[in-house]
Amino acid sequence: MNEVTVSLNVHELGVLISALQLLGLSDENRIAREYGSVPALYNKLYSEWEKMDRSQVGKLYQEVSPSY
Repeated sequence: MNEVTVSLNVHELGVLISALQLLGLSDENRIAREYGSVPALYNKLYSEWEKMDRSQVGKLYQEVSPSY
């Protein structure tokens, strides 16, 4: 199996998009060598995120402390 479908809500997708934005150049290059283009993945995820209802984005986790 080389493809899977995962259901993500708008917040989970936002976390992934944010994480991709925060990658340093060395991390991006390493990921590109092992898995493929980070910008291509970002664009794919972002285009789906734009289609979602984002009216509650940012409100869900305002009072939650980071778990790490």
